[in-house]
Amino acid sequence: MKAKVQVVLCKCCTEVPALLSMERLQKLAAESNNVVSVVTVDAACDGRNLAPAINEAREKEIDRAVVFACHKKDISPSIVKAYKRAGVNEFLVELVNMREEVVLPHLNEPERAQAKAETKMKAALTRSIMLTPLEKRTEEMKTRNVVIIGAGVAGQAAAHEASKAGVHTILLEKTGKSVKAPGIIMTHAQLIGASGYGGNLQLKIKAGEKLEDLGAAAVVIATGGGWTTLKGPLAKTVKDAVPLYKFYEQMQTGSVPKGPVIVVDTPDPAGKTMKVQDYAWDDTLETTIELKNKHPEIQIFVIFQEMRAFGLSELSYKVAAELGIKFVRYDKAGAPKVDPKNPGVLVVKDFAQGELLTIKFGTLVFASIPPNEDNKAIAEALRIPMTIDGATRRGSIQRWPVSTPRPGVFVCGSALFPKSRDVAKAEGAAAGAMAGEFVKRGKIEFGGIVAVVTQEKCSACLTCVRTCPYEAPFIGTASKAEIWIQACQGCGMCVGICPSKAIELHNYTDDQISEEARVLLGGDF
Repeated sequence: MKAKVQVVLCKCCTEVPALLSMERLQKLAAESNNVVSVVTVDAACDGRNLAPAINEAREKEIDRAVVFACHKKDISPSIVKAYKRAGVNEFLVELVNMREEVVLPHLNEPERAQAKAETKMKAALTRSIMLTPLEKRTEEMKTRNVVIIGAGVAGQAAAHEASKAGVHTILLEKTGKSVKAPGIIMTHAQLIGASGYGGNLQLKIKAGEKLEDLGAAAVVIATGGGWTTLKGPLAKTVKDAVPLYKFYEQMQTGSVPKGPVIVVDTPDPAGKTMKVQDYAWDDTLETTIELKNKHPEIQIFVIFQEMRAFGLSELSYKVAAELGIKFVRYDKAGAPKVDPKNPGVLVVKDFAQGELLTIKFGTLVFASIPPNEDNKAIAEALRIPMTIDGATRRGSIQRWPVSTPRPGVFVCGSALFPKSRDVAKAEGAAAGAMAGEFVKRGKIEFGGIVAVVTQEKCSACLTCVRTCPYEAPFIGTASKAEIWIQACQGCGMCVGICPSKAIELHNYTDDQISEEARVLLGGDF
């Protein structure tokens, strides 16, 4: 059966036609083999603009589409859903980033941009004809458990929000602290291993001295920061110094700190073990303002190398200054020091004034939140990536800010990077809501663009098994590699690394890639 292709040209508001000739692109598309429909829209990301194209696709019974627009992450979900409603297989909808890959790099080169756009159109249409329809399958979830790692502010918010979806919540708290939250609370519990895939995960939990196996449909990582692991010269010298979170907890019990109070950004001002971004500045402002309002007689100093309060929190600087809270900035050459022989006195050089200040204090507080030392073990167990700073990596900040690259695993709060209690709580609620909705479906979808092994070529070298971040390849009963398609995310790592060339990715086969590359290399690049 001959393919019937629809081409959609998006103006990206006005950016594309300002540089490219839309008439030439329309003519090229209309004259191409198998193209039966060409539609131009103002903004493909707006469903109302896309409606005429979808209606025409339905009328002409097109079976595949090529959309020339902007970044795939911004438009892909809505466009694919629209074409599915028109009866087009979702894996036959090809998206081409004309804005970022053609228009923006060549703003001052209209002819070159036009030639590049036409070449990309030819390549995309060539690829479209070679695509094969794929289907996704479903599998029932074996449990409705949402396991939340960490029972702090973010973890508790996640539990409350997830429970609204009617799922079972289980909080793992590595300490023995009392927590009020829906579901089961396991104290002295840590994640030490995991297998399976989102929707049907098997977790290995160490609870006290016992090892337990726990099924989970989704996991929320809410480990917080590494408050309790602060190290550095100031912490070593001032034995009774406290992290900010503990200082705040003491305030909530009615305890009155001994003044003056100094809040320092880090116990290691020389910066040897901490990075400047690892500070809870929003919480510092909120806590010191609350303390000053309750006890105006207490002197408060905030000593910092670089302060980064975000959004409306910047207004707190003015409030704090009007209350009499003193801010002192320093550089590494004039970093704060405490003489072990006189542990109640801090010396720091004011960077702005150039003066050496000697400040007596009764309480020393650290605002640092280094990455939680548990992050690495959790990331390894769940097979999810980490940032270079030791935090858990999330998905797209625009579309999935509390998701991870692994389906069914979510992350929130200071497990990502330091943030205020309010933001951590909001992120926890968002992660809990997403986890709850994910489990509420009761089924997982899998398949589509996944890897497949040609077993006659496989040498069972285990390279794919060791490389896959999702544990999808395994050695089957025939002593050859197989793909666990429920776990496969279509990343293609196994395809590229297989020394026997025994693995291919559906709709990204060697033939498809080679033919598309041949057309591209024949154009003006």
